[in-house]
Amino acid sequence: MELSELMAWLAEDDEASRPFRARRLKTLLEEFGEPRHLLLPGGLVSSLTFEEARRAYLHGLDVATVLLAQTTLEHMLGGLLRQVGHDGNWGFSEILSRSRREGLITEAELDLFDRLRVARNPYVHAKPPLAEGTLGRRLATTADSPYALTEADATLAITTLLRLVQRHPFSPVA
Repeated sequence: MELSELMAWLAEDDEASRPFRARRLKTLLEEFGEPRHLLLPGGLVSSLTFEEARRAYLHGLDVATVLLAQTTLEHMLGGLLRQVGHDGNWGFSEILSRSRREGLITEAELDLFDRLRVARNPYVHAKPPLAEGTLGRRLATTADSPYALTEADATLAITTLLRLVQRHPFSPVA
């Protein structure tokens, strides 16, 4: 294919997906507002995955959004724990427990982040299709489509992340 043909293809796809992306952009703006400066503990990974999570959500990459948002949270909270004097190689569940004990997150945030952890697990851990918590099991017990379930997971993930970074110590704007 010629470059001009590929560009036409992309333009057509861009036009067709614009209403979908506009709805997603509305969600991002309602949850976060205009772009602003943030302080994301956890190093380069936090910054990269934060931006990629927002872009993935905008473009409907729901599984990627879940994984990227959880990765961002894990690195940010792990970075905060290191800043207050802890060091270790923890899983997300342990990071959440330690972050709560240190007062870095609220009880409500702990519950929300744990929901995200549970939502993320079936995407990263291979299990039999109808095992507890898997997408197959969830589909078997609901009338939703796979796309509706993954979209709900992605929306939970991105709103969870965006709400956290709007408060101290992540954002100078509260």
